[in-house]
Amino acid sequence: MATPPDSFKEKLKDENYWLRLPFMLLFFLAWKLTELIIIGVVLVQVVFRLVTGKPQEQLLALGSQLSLYAYQIFRYLTFNSNNKPFPFADWPASEGVDTDPYQSEANRHVE
Repeated sequence: MATPPDSFKEKLKDENYWLRLPFMLLFFLAWKLTELIIIGVVLVQVVFRLVTGKPQEQLLALGSQLSLYAYQIFRYLTFNSNNKPFPFADWPASEGVDTDPYQSEANRHVE
């Protein structure tokens, strides 16, 4: 015989749910701060690219890490993950840079 689904009262008593809410608020604030930092990275990278003609390597890595961190926060806030992001987990490692999206597919393989 199948067990009946949890009642609404039992769900309200779920300690894990209530403990998650303050963390969600903190990670929402962390996401907003991350968003501001990403905007700064974008602006500095645009200026750097205009001046030197190529992106700045450390900013590429930082931008990659920040976007992965924001993704981890989104997954936690939307209940797609129970893993708390940094500082409760390791800071995300940066990913490699994508190839130039403005270069045609045929020219990418010639180099």
